[in-house]
Amino acid sequence: MLSGLRSRASDNDSLNVALYYIALEGVTRHGLQVATKNILQGSLGHPFLPDPPELRQECNKVMKPILDAMAWDANRDRILREQREEQRQRSQSQSTWTPESRARATEKWQSVKAAMQDKRDEENSYDAAMARLQAAAEANGHELDLETMKPVSTGSFKQAGRAA
Repeated sequence: MLSGLRSRASDNDSLNVALYYIALEGVTRHGLQVATKNILQGSLGHPFLPDPPELRQECNKVMKPILDAMAWDANRDRILREQREEQRQRSQSQSTWTPESRARATEKWQSVKAAMQDKRDEENSYDAAMARLQAAAEANGHELDLETMKPVSTGSFKQAGRAA
């Protein structure tokens, strides 16, 4: 179809054909047909027979949306397979729990939760707060004296900050 266009190629037809075969290796029939149609409609911007690389570039432009969609589909399929596998593994792992193993896991979680609560209570205690205030006052070169602290209506955080 493109042979009707003027050519910039050499006079050696067998060489030209070989170059086109190399350039179009792996190109689909659809890509070549649509690229040929686009070239005949002036997509190259010149009236000459396209060089092998130009023809390949046109075929790649045609196939890019299709290849992108195929890659997206493959990625989505991979993600769905991974999710199904994770779900299968999760269901198998939970179905293998015995009442004893569940009780051990619950007991372990309760002990960790209690330790976290104890640490939180310790950090929020009066003694811990006073120790933090004392350390802040010493770091600023002052002495902590609760008797001389004036009450401030803006909140306890700013009051404690002024003491230091």
